[in-house]
Amino acid sequence: MKITILGCGGSFGSPLAWNRHGNIDLNNKRNFRTRSSILVEEQNNCILIDTSPDLRQQLYDAKCTNIDAVLYTHEHSDHTSGLPDMRAMSLINQKIIPAYMPEEMILKMETFYKYIFKGEKDYLPFMKIKKIEDSFSFQGTNIETFKHNHGSIDVQTYKFGKFAYSTDLKKFYNNDINKLKNLDLWIVGLLREDPHPAHAGFDQVMEFVNYIKPKKTVFTHMTALLDENLLKEKCPNNVIPGYDGMIIDL
Repeated sequence: MKITILGCGGSFGSPLAWNRHGNIDLNNKRNFRTRSSILVEEQNNCILIDTSPDLRQQLYDAKCTNIDAVLYTHEHSDHTSGLPDMRAMSLINQKIIPAYMPEEMILKMETFYKYIFKGEKDYLPFMKIKKIEDSFSFQGTNIETFKHNHGSIDVQTYKFGKFAYSTDLKKFYNNDINKLKNLDLWIVGLLREDPHPAHAGFDQVMEFVNYIKPKKTVFTHMTALLDENLLKEKCPNNVIPGYDGMIIDL
């Protein structure tokens, strides 16, 4: 399995804007972060998780010319609004691309992006919505998913064998955290060091890490308040901040 972090920034990206660079060292290119999404390549499938607003450039930089399926974590625009960029992937490969999402997203996505999923006037549909199940398979790739809390809404954690992706995480429900034990890799959202109403802070995320004990943990969805090198100094060797373009082979 090959995982590519296309983007690891929060909803504003990092830095926030010109001369608004928070705590990051601008001389470190890894502190420049586009909005969060990843590619998972497994069983000859290329699966995209979330369509960030920066998707076109992310796919170009990754030299990616094919997406077989898209999985959505939740409805927020920093995870969905790059969806029109999937039209090129459909055109190049002459196929309708499935978009897997939780039931509560479906009506909004069909409404906001009618031309993509239903077609409209001169536009033919180029994607098809599929409701996710707790456990499902896509062309031989087995995927498990469950909801975690993100403040006022829920978000999907996705698990592929011994790899799991949990962005925009505040807390887990019931005993769902136990589903993440024995991971080789956990990519988890860390917005900033202190807690946020919809995001766990550094100490809480590290509590999760110390309980789950994945072999490797990589942070994503980071604001410009988190500098790569300063964050590394706070972490054990097997816990690191991600960066745009990072590739991990499992």
